[in-house]
Amino acid sequence: MVRDLIENRDSTARDHLANERTFLAWVRTALGLVGLGVLLERLGAGGEAIAVAAGLGFISFGGLSLIYAVSRYLWVAKNLERGMFPVAIRGPIVVAFGAILVAGGAMLYVLLLH
Repeated sequence: MVRDLIENRDSTARDHLANERTFLAWVRTALGLVGLGVLLERLGAGGEAIAVAAGLGFISFGGLSLIYAVSRYLWVAKNLERGMFPVAIRGPIVVAFGAILVAGGAMLYVLLLH
């Protein structure tokens, strides 16, 4: 999740507030993904297996995003207290890969329905 630490000087409160705002943005995104997943799953309630699969994909991606958000928030907060800032390397790559998988699944969903 974190590779390097960068020195953090004279901005502790501002940095913690920025960390909190970032966390809340992740929470909003995760809830949006879960909501979209529920909507897709409901569309497939009549037996559309691909809609159910797409819904479960979005719900899972939203849940994993929330787990990442919490762990990242706590990690950053802990390091800010030490006067350091952890640079995320693997986390964004994993999230981007997950987004690509979900987008690919959504594309298949659209293509198979038309």
